[in-house]
Amino acid sequence: MNILTPNIITENYADLPPLRLDTAKNLADTRAYVEGMLSRPAEEMAEFFTVRENGYDEHMQMFAPCYDVTASHIPADCRTLLDLGCGTGLELDALDRICRSENRAFPRVVGVDMTEALVAQLYKKHPDKDITVTLGSYFTVPLGEQEFDCAVSVESMHHFSLDEKLPLFRRIYDALRPGGIFLLCDYYAACEEEVALCEEHFRIRRAKAALSPDAFVHIDRPQLAYKEAEVLRNAGFSRVRFCTVGVEGTLLLMAEKA
Repeated sequence: MNILTPNIITENYADLPPLRLDTAKNLADTRAYVEGMLSRPAEEMAEFFTVRENGYDEHMQMFAPCYDVTASHIPADCRTLLDLGCGTGLELDALDRICRSENRAFPRVVGVDMTEALVAQLYKKHPDKDITVTLGSYFTVPLGEQEFDCAVSVESMHHFSLDEKLPLFRRIYDALRPGGIFLLCDYYAACEEEVALCEEHFRIRRAKAALSPDAFVHIDRPQLAYKEAEVLRNAGFSRVRFCTVGVEGTLLLMAEKA
């Protein structure tokens, strides 16, 4: 059993297999990548995805198990779903396949994303669904109070620090109904050294960018999953479980609201 085995579920991070099959190689590869990128200014988040809209879904197929496993944990009785960083809706594609195979209703979806070009693809793929997407940042777009049975975010939040995530997680907690669940599938660091390396990468390239101080930039800042789980608990979630999805460096965190 290793990190490529999906649906290993535990509340204890130490019970999981190592996040990387070869941690030393991953760290060396990350260091080499960072050194090769430091001379480039950071790209603004929405622009980064806009110029890459063609072929985006094909590129993201390397994370296909992330979307499939996340969708499989959306409760069967979910009526309203909040999708943060929905993009082209790859997790919704997976959910649609599940709903069709099980002959159950597809929920009403409220999405938030910054990239109009990707959202246009989502609407084109699912014209028959009750899906409404607000263009903007999930840090500032109103999420409501006790409006959703489930919230999801897949491969989106690794661009932000834990300090930035705490108030966001509190807003997600507030947006869920009692008994709701937040499914956070993301890319995580395998060790403290990887976190420090990526944060330094962010600091240097962010300083080179000719962007406003509050602009979001596309630079990976993976955190340690067990520390992210603690932030979820501090935001109010009563129980957080870790779930493998079958992709190196990636976990699904399942945070429950009592």
